[in-house]
Amino acid sequence: MTDHAENPLAAARHLLAELRAQPAEPAVQQALAKLESLLEQAVAGAPSAHAPEAKAAPSDAKPPEGSAADSSAQLAEQSAKHVEFVSTIVHELRKPMTSIRGYADMLAKPNMVGTLNPMQQNFADTIRNNIVRMDWLLSDLSDINKLSANRLRLERKMVTFDSLREEIESAVSALVAEHGHSLTINITPELPALNADPKQLVKVIVLLLRNAIFYTPKGTGQLVLTAAPTETAGELRVSIKDNGIGMRAEDIARLGELFFRADHELVTNTKGYGLGIPVVKGFLALMESSLEIESVPEGGSTFSFTLRGI
Repeated sequence: MTDHAENPLAAARHLLAELRAQPAEPAVQQALAKLESLLEQAVAGAPSAHAPEAKAAPSDAKPPEGSAADSSAQLAEQSAKHVEFVSTIVHELRKPMTSIRGYADMLAKPNMVGTLNPMQQNFADTIRNNIVRMDWLLSDLSDINKLSANRLRLERKMVTFDSLREEIESAVSALVAEHGHSLTINITPELPALNADPKQLVKVIVLLLRNAIFYTPKGTGQLVLTAAPTETAGELRVSIKDNGIGMRAEDIARLGELFFRADHELVTNTKGYGLGIPVVKGFLALMESSLEIESVPEGGSTFSFTLRGI
């Protein structure tokens, strides 16, 4: 079987080869052939870890030596090109991935292309799961790219926290079930309304919940999302509590560093890139908030932040 700790696109590609080797109805084989073509496009478009670093095009302008203004302008131009480059890569990778996910979903529906046997169904599910994880990675890369260039703006509007419950549950319910955890959501009635970007607020909470899901041993998780007022009038606190592996003080101090991951066995055995918490901290800074962390090794963690109401 394929090692799913490898790059998600490569893992999906290998599993597709195994899936095509299985006997299947003509319609299924046709769908698999299209899926294979899309995977080839995605793999070809992904930047290689061993590819030489792209060199910036030489500038026609030659600023005088020692000119601080011109040096600053050059840095700004290079930063803008970097942001545009990453945005283009993310966009180009997402196009074939959307089709791959669509075909994988279609394979899972017996009335669409025929019935898969259990092994084929498992392969199709694994392809889809890897594509979902790759989409998470691209989303994090896109957010980090925009945050680092100060190009991300919140689209604020009046929203209540309770109105976000359904979207949060929908985003994580399958992952919670897959890991055998339970999730309890406690929202105190009559919380103050928020002047917030609901899309990005949901993203912050979902990223924190994913961490809680992944870093709590399977079948043992009791996760709790709470939104409650603080002692300060018009302020609420959002917290995500788990009973997972917890963290050491030195690991907590490094959370927020790009690509940092603790050396706990469950962390190293779980595919990840160390981008989720930097994204969370970046969004919270835009919301004029900050991430607070309480954790005990092997005793669980609580991540929380406060928001001002209207």
